[in-house]
Amino acid sequence: MKLPTFVPSVPVAIEAAREYLAQAEAVDIHDHGRVIESHASLTVALGQLLAALDAEQGVNQ
Repeated sequence: MKLPTFVPSVPVAIEAAREYLAQAEAVDIHDHGRVIESHASLTVALGQLLAALDAEQGVNQ
């Protein structure tokens, strides 16, 4: 997976990941469109979180 171009700070990335996770927990498993949307949001949030942690540690991907 390609890391996101925008790299937020670690606290911002953590907050976004928590927000998307909370939203995903509320999704009706039978609503296929919302499940796909949640998956995409969580994928982006995870990518941003990893990019923020890498940037904080000085790791280039």
